[in-house]
Amino acid sequence: MLSVVIPVRNGVPLLKRTLEEVLEFLEDEIDGELIIVSDGCTDDPSSFMAPWLEKEERLRFERLDHHRGKGAAIRRGVLSARGDMIAYLDADLSAAPQMLIPLLRSVEDGADLACGSRHLPGSTIDVPQGLLRVILGSLFRRVVQLVTGLPVKDTQCGCKVFRSEKLIPIFDQLQEEGFAFDIEILLAARRNGLVIEELPVAWSDGPRSSLRPIRDGIRMLCALIRLVRNDRRSRRK
Repeated sequence: MLSVVIPVRNGVPLLKRTLEEVLEFLEDEIDGELIIVSDGCTDDPSSFMAPWLEKEERLRFERLDHHRGKGAAIRRGVLSARGDMIAYLDADLSAAPQMLIPLLRSVEDGADLACGSRHLPGSTIDVPQGLLRVILGSLFRRVVQLVTGLPVKDTQCGCKVFRSEKLIPIFDQLQEEGFAFDIEILLAARRNGLVIEELPVAWSDGPRSSLRPIRDGIRMLCALIRLVRNDRRSRRK
């Protein structure tokens, strides 16, 4: 079974389309469940979700009592998931649910963690990010590659699939609660000798991203330094 985890931060306007498309995908393509996680939302997603939860057995709702970050929300959803394979997507479906199909095949063929990428041959960007985010994102990717050596060009793509038995122990130990959690997952997966594969996806940037390029960029750089330091310390043990 596949568990699809989607974190939401004040995203009620997105939820109707998100629920319809992901639940339709699960019905047409694969047996599974959808877990929506509220990251301390203040726009009352519980009321919106209530009628959906009454009629849809494949749908579940988790909540964080206060805003902690995308990483914390995904961690809550992953640790409550029932599937033997788990995926996560962004609430605006920048990567459509159908993008999970090649990632699922990759995991079925032996990968432990399959990552979507916006920066591989074959990737398509239907709606690009704003110029500032493109520039800062490119700089950040280069820094990540330089200091981590991870075999992934796009660590931050919100479209990943993994085997629960291999990644649940990693999620159980995660410390990062913000956007840098993807890097922490990948570093821990590499330390544990897991097979990581990156595949191209079609991407359409959403209009309601909670990422603030300057503020969150500085936080992510600080987190990156901390994660690399901890990774090197762990590998020396």
